[in-house]
Amino acid sequence: MSQAGRGLYIHLPFCPQVCPYCSFAVTGPRPQLHTRYIEALVAELTLRQGEGPGGPLDTVYFGGGTPTLLEPHLLGRVLEQVRTVFGLAAGAELTIEANPEGADAGRFAALRALGFNRLSLGVQSFADASLKLLGRRHNPAQAQEACGAARRAGFANLNLDLILAVPGAPAGDWDHSLQRALAQEPEHLSTYALTIEEGTPFAKHQRQGRLTPLGEEEQALQYERGTARLEAAGYEHYEVSNFARPGFRSQHNWGYWQGGEYLGVGLAAHSLLGGRRSWNQRRLRDYLGDVEGGRSPEAGAEVLDPVSARGEALWLGLRTSEGALLPPGLAGRGRLTELVAEGYLELRGERVGLTRRGFLLADALGVELMELVEGAEAEP
Repeated sequence: MSQAGRGLYIHLPFCPQVCPYCSFAVTGPRPQLHTRYIEALVAELTLRQGEGPGGPLDTVYFGGGTPTLLEPHLLGRVLEQVRTVFGLAAGAELTIEANPEGADAGRFAALRALGFNRLSLGVQSFADASLKLLGRRHNPAQAQEACGAARRAGFANLNLDLILAVPGAPAGDWDHSLQRALAQEPEHLSTYALTIEEGTPFAKHQRQGRLTPLGEEEQALQYERGTARLEAAGYEHYEVSNFARPGFRSQHNWGYWQGGEYLGVGLAAHSLLGGRRSWNQRRLRDYLGDVEGGRSPEAGAEVLDPVSARGEALWLGLRTSEGALLPPGLAGRGRLTELVAEGYLELRGERVGLTRRGFLLADALGVELMELVEGAEAEP
């Protein structure tokens, strides 16, 4: 069974634009702040060198935002500091996110030369209508060209992000996107159902009656078609929204799902170390002010009590193909037995996993199991 490694997440908040569905801590391109922000990341890495998971890092993930909006030499400055402060294990997975617009083989080759060995492209769709509905700036041809540029630059581990259940999209867009995505022969695909988050333009449009999310039945149909198609093409469905060719699971994200420890640096980044979860300032001005003043940018923290930790591990593990380890005494619980009988869960020795039907309700089932854990722990 795969084990969780030691991971570092680095957040780069700059984006060519802020998409109407995005709820992440992002901002516009603001090139005048790029160097300043990079120096802040370097300073935070130095401040937190005693906090990271022990030993050299197994994974480093540059997310955003659009990290590749910054010049490669600036990203290299951060990566060099990571090597200096924490060290990198042999064969460490180094991922960087990119968007199709503005992608070119020269920039990708510079990133490859820095040591990045996994590229995650935010394609979202290969259909014109869906891209426009999502407020994306690129077109399908640019997405395809970005995949080619990644290959020419030497990336042999390519992920494509796709969004399903786009409100108002033509009926055939999702299947068309899957077909075009598979034609690029990526090693990994992440397929996410569009969720409307509070505070986003899409949430405002929904309140105004200008946007209607797809119903649960149609979302489920798209999800099932996508899963069947990707599995038939040889991809392992190893997490609710993630598919990989053999040997190409996202090791960084696998660490999250397996309960591994990780350090997060940058705007709004989260860490989980020694049972303590913490998060950084979400406002760019506050983050920069803290780090430049020699202070920790931590905005808050919580210590996970044993019950919460076990429940969270159960919820995360349940989302994966390997399932979750059941706490002692939970296997015989009436509600758990019902969920197994109804075809949502299956028992695998001391573990519980989702069935194909259960994957469609992963979040709700996770909540139910967490409540069962808490109920069992509360009993004398």
